[in-house]
Amino acid sequence: MKRIVSFMLLLAIAANSASAGISVVRSSGITLTGADGIRYVGMNGITLTGADGFLSYRSSGITLTGADGITLTGADGLTSTGSNGSTYTGPNGITLTGADGITLTGADGITLTGADGITLTGADGQQYHADSIVVRRPNGITLTGADGITLTGADGITLTGADGATRVGLNGITLTGADGITLTGADGITLTGADGITLTGADGVTGFGSTGVIFDHTNPAGITLTGADGITLTGADGITLTGADGITLTGADGITLTGADNNTGLQSLDPEFAVTLNNASDDTNLNAVVVYHGAVTDDDISTLQQIGIAGGTRMRVLPAVYLTATKSQLIAVSQLARVRSIYGSRTLTFNSDPYFEPTGIQRIAGDSEIRAENGGVPVTGRNVTVAVLDTGLNAQHADLAGRVVQNVRLNDLQSAPTGFNYPLPAENLSNTDPVSGHGTFVGGVIAGSGAASAGRFGGIATGTRLLGLSAGDASLVHVLAGFDYLLDRGASYGVRVVNCSFSANTVFDVNDPVNVATKMLSERGVNVVFSAGNSGPGNSTMNPYAVAPWVVGIGATDAAGKLASYSSRGNFGDELQHPALVAPGTNIVGLRSLPTVTGVSGIAGADSQRLSADDMPYYTTATGTSFSAPQVAGAIALMLEANPTLTPANVKDILSRTATPLPRYFHHEAGAGMLNTHAAVLEAAFPERHLGAFRSTISRNGIRFTTRTSQTFVQTVFPNVAASSNVAIPQNTVQASINIAWDLSANDFGLKVYDESDVLVGESNYLNLPGITGRRERVVFRNPLAGTMRAAARHSSFAGIAQQVFGTVEITQVEFPAMMDLDTLAPNLVALAEKSLLSSVMLPEGRKFRPNTVVTRADFAESLVRAGFVPQYLAASAMFTDVRDRYSRNAVESVQSNPAGALFVDSTTGGRFYPHNSTTKLAAAIAYVKAARLDSLTSSTALPLTIDDASAIPAQWRGYVAVALQRGFVRVDGNAFNPSRSVTRIELAQSLNTLIGQ
Repeated sequence: MKRIVSFMLLLAIAANSASAGISVVRSSGITLTGADGIRYVGMNGITLTGADGFLSYRSSGITLTGADGITLTGADGLTSTGSNGSTYTGPNGITLTGADGITLTGADGITLTGADGITLTGADGQQYHADSIVVRRPNGITLTGADGITLTGADGITLTGADGATRVGLNGITLTGADGITLTGADGITLTGADGITLTGADGVTGFGSTGVIFDHTNPAGITLTGADGITLTGADGITLTGADGITLTGADGITLTGADNNTGLQSLDPEFAVTLNNASDDTNLNAVVVYHGAVTDDDISTLQQIGIAGGTRMRVLPAVYLTATKSQLIAVSQLARVRSIYGSRTLTFNSDPYFEPTGIQRIAGDSEIRAENGGVPVTGRNVTVAVLDTGLNAQHADLAGRVVQNVRLNDLQSAPTGFNYPLPAENLSNTDPVSGHGTFVGGVIAGSGAASAGRFGGIATGTRLLGLSAGDASLVHVLAGFDYLLDRGASYGVRVVNCSFSANTVFDVNDPVNVATKMLSERGVNVVFSAGNSGPGNSTMNPYAVAPWVVGIGATDAAGKLASYSSRGNFGDELQHPALVAPGTNIVGLRSLPTVTGVSGIAGADSQRLSADDMPYYTTATGTSFSAPQVAGAIALMLEANPTLTPANVKDILSRTATPLPRYFHHEAGAGMLNTHAAVLEAAFPERHLGAFRSTISRNGIRFTTRTSQTFVQTVFPNVAASSNVAIPQNTVQASINIAWDLSANDFGLKVYDESDVLVGESNYLNLPGITGRRERVVFRNPLAGTMRAAARHSSFAGIAQQVFGTVEITQVEFPAMMDLDTLAPNLVALAEKSLLSSVMLPEGRKFRPNTVVTRADFAESLVRAGFVPQYLAASAMFTDVRDRYSRNAVESVQSNPAGALFVDSTTGGRFYPHNSTTKLAAAIAYVKAARLDSLTSSTALPLTIDDASAIPAQWRGYVAVALQRGFVRVDGNAFNPSRSVTRIELAQSLNTLIGQ
């Protein structure tokens, strides 16, 4: 086996190592996709493994892939022999002879057969004999001293850790396809070229100028960028440059980013500020934040003064100075070796009960295990302080009485020329939020007592302390002063969490001073929670501060538990651009700072629908990711009370694994799914339970996505006349985004999209303020039908002048895995199978879907958990005598501990669950109705009179079958229901798709 792996690795290296232009030396994290030529230098220290992603090399029918290891499939006749001898005989049979030790892990299904019988001996010495054994999803099986073992019928066998398959680091190195190579986890990269950088084999490049789209190329053979004054890459799916040793970006009149050493020289320049700097005259004063590579020293201040900068705000701990300087002075600052990045001043945007029920918060107080582990008292966030960096807190509100340990207004001299001074926080204030109310609302969601509502509108962690940091209008300098205050004094107040319900209209940059600050806090054990933003539903709308890997970015759902239309989304397949998870954010009840405050900044609320006249003076409602984020901040406080040793990385991992999936949405839209506060606190208190193991199998669905700009168009729009362009939507499109943009003018345009029948199917007409460059409108479609749409741009009002509008169409298509057994199904059933794979509620078995295979009760339970119909749960000890392994227990105990009642009504805790028995139609019908929480309809819904075998259905369950039939969850067999018939996999796929669409 060692020779097979070594031989294939040598093939992979030899096949991909021949071209000048790019030298891979030691990269700290660089992704090169579509590159036709790579030269490897210093390969002695590089191991090619399937560590965290895929090791995939295709040649002559041989495929090496596997998230868990290396899979050999589809090769006929490859033979590798050695001292012991091993032969690969084809896709359906592998013979290993004389092997001293073989480990197989991650396989979907392994069948062991032997004419003389097979003996398994356990650790306790007990032996089991059988003629054949089927192993499903093994975690690790070792066969030693075997003189002749034949494994047959395997569509894909995974071999890991076998004499040469080495798991290295967190990232590994991935080689995919002939034209795409991803290198991660190395230490440096060198890009060389006489006059610029040449990109070859790219998927597509679009160029824009002052007149709009200049060119758009798909799959270009080669592109060279030379003499560019400034290059902006947006929406790129596969270009990541980090740790570069020699990239020079010029165009800001003399500012050069060399990146020669990560600890020396300018690493980043705010792109918006670069434009401002270029357009500024030499004597113009500009406000900027200068970030240093280390703590700001007196020598640094002296150097600034020598340059001629008279004063500014020097942070105490955060390595940053806020100052006012001229263009030439800032260029001089940029050339200082100690300066890491320069950012312009900006004003950030705030992203502005029973509605918390989907998160399971109500289950925590009643959980006897958690209470017992916590000294007999409920977990409420005691001994944890949550900082609220916002508009402030009204500590005089009845619901916050005794909860605010410090209330600070962040003041400074705004870089006045009076020397370099530290921020001047005003402490011990009673009300720092007299006007907006946004921060007080957020603080109430986290820790409000509910005193003014008899507990009805209490927060998530009512025992938590709050530290208020009023950033006023959320100017960058005040936000940084807030972070600096936490770095300097947060530990003395026990701050373990900071909630940040604000965002910025910029791109993610590790050198942005906000990201520098949040990383420093995370390294000090403070959990940073950011709202995702309210710029959805389009792609690439995430709050750039919410995508940092060390923070927890939170999207929002609506009152029905669906992803809110306003919740910002990331990008398909982007490792950073996605929320971590989501929480309710629509019409949330929170604290009204003062009776005179009529609302909070955000999206309009619903006071009259949710509040009584007696509630109004103390509470209001609001909508936005600003108010989903503090629910997660409160949940983290509960987790930290249950287990104070958790690190921010531990917390984010637990939140992600325990979240309830939202299968109708993709990862870049909803992250891991809905916050499950109960499960998160449960695992925090009992780390050994480790929920969410099923998530490790989701990658088995074999789905691939590609995103590209499929079309561009230019139209001149005249007043009172719509300018239309036809837009083609190809097959298997899961998302299409139609966008228009226009240059600087007083015009404001709207976009309408019509289908082939000329029916309006989408519209976007946001207010675009005159005089601001880069106005745009976007309409996004999920799962659009293939065909032609018509995009019509028109002036938003009767006024305006003729102007060109530039349009682009961005599509994301799905590529389904080739299933060997779907060709026998009708097209509508194939579509159902593929849809279930797309949402990961069903997983293939090797390269087969096996549509007619019956569904076991354990697999049925797992599918319901993956589909998000029940929140996760795992008891202290096995609830059923025949479900003992943790993987199966996670699924079975979740469905049987469902808050609305157990889904399998024929099993009782302490007895048997019969996990390997098939799932009957009756059991499935009852479970579907309970999962959909439609029990209340069962008493008033009757079975159709046409069903011949109604008497075979127990009387107490006929209403459930009737509702299931009425809603399309199950179907009749002719005129019979057949309650005892087993459910097949294609029937389960059909039912889950229907349930998800409810």
